[in-house]
Amino acid sequence: MTPLNEKLLIKEANINKYKFDKEWFFHLNDMAYFLKEDLSEVEYVYLPMIIDGEEEFVKCATFEDIIRGRKEL
Repeated sequence: MTPLNEKLLIKEANINKYKFDKEWFFHLNDMAYFLKEDLSEVEYVYLPMIIDGEEEFVKCATFEDIIRGRKEL
């Protein structure tokens, strides 16, 4: 598994993210693509994000949720 660093993920331009109430939420599909991992076990919430100029409700998870839900290989 790829080790994760929240500060580096926040700076990553290829991952859509949303700061809500002092906590960062990451677009789950972007994270799965970035990590090349199955993140289907990660707990998520739907949040509004503007992607390509359009508002969409997408699956998002916190850094801690992603760490907790990653599957061990």
